Amino acid sequence: MVDPDGPAARIAGSPASASTPSIAPGRADLRHRTGRPPRGRARPSAHATVARGLGLAILSGEIPVGSLLPAKDVLMARFGVSNTSLREAVQTLAAKGLVAARTKIGTWVVDQSHWAMFDPHILGWQLEVGVDKAFLARLFEMRQTLEPVAAAAAARRRSDEEADHLLALAGAMGNRGHDKASFTALDVSFHLRLLEATGNPFLRSIGAAISTALAASFARSAPTDDEGRIELAARQHHAIADAIRRREPQAAAEAMIAVIRQGWAYSGGQPPPLATLSVEDFPAAV
Repeated sequence: MVDPDGPAARIAGSPASASTPSIAPGRADLRHRTGRPPRGRARPSAHATVARGLGLAILSGEIPVGSLLPAKDVLMARFGVSNTSLREAVQTLAAKGLVAARTKIGTWVVDQSHWAMFDPHILGWQLEVGVDKAFLARLFEMRQTLEPVAAAAAARRRSDEEADHLLALAGAMGNRGHDKASFTALDVSFHLRLLEATGNPFLRSIGAAISTALAASFARSAPTDDEGRIELAARQHHAIADAIRRREPQAAAEAMIAVIRQGWAYSGGQPPPLATLSVEDFPAAV
């Protein structure tokens, strides 16, 4: 259903043979994967609904890696869409690295190594189907790798308005009366605002992954579960914001590392943290 000679087919590779197993009995009808959004959200387009339904089925393992998607007629009937909408949905999944196609074989789910893991939809679908400890650990490893550098870059390039906004967000985190949703929203806003302050489009692009990491870790254990943790989180984020205000890259990076390690510990993480980062010799370009 996608171009058999397109990038997805060439990069992902075909199944081991034309006899790649089709969906196991009881799975092909995708009866639990309608693709419809939760109540209260705007109704998406037909192809977006199909893409979401299939994406959820793939990420949950309902359609396993290496398996063929159900036949076109089956999917059209299941989602109540036209051939055009179905084709657009599969093209969307191919662009995200989830599926590939080849003539006389069909469309299949490719190995996870080809998935666009920073894609906001893939991350959102993963949250919906559930995040296990291994996935969360990889998210925290990614955060340790990139966010301290982002904090250092923000300390060098932030505007006065951005510095003030970060301080205000950190201060609001310490207010009383937070529930899990309001605290998560503030925490996510802080980290996304910090990425904006870097002035680096590559660092800004990890925002969806950071949001997913925070939402997933708070689903396991949120600071709102303990008032003392709220106060600690507010102090730690204020330390980041204050270092950025004072234009001290190393202090900002170290404060960010402290926040990430504390979050991992509260999530039940056991492995030793990555090495402490020195940013003193990093280029101060742009």
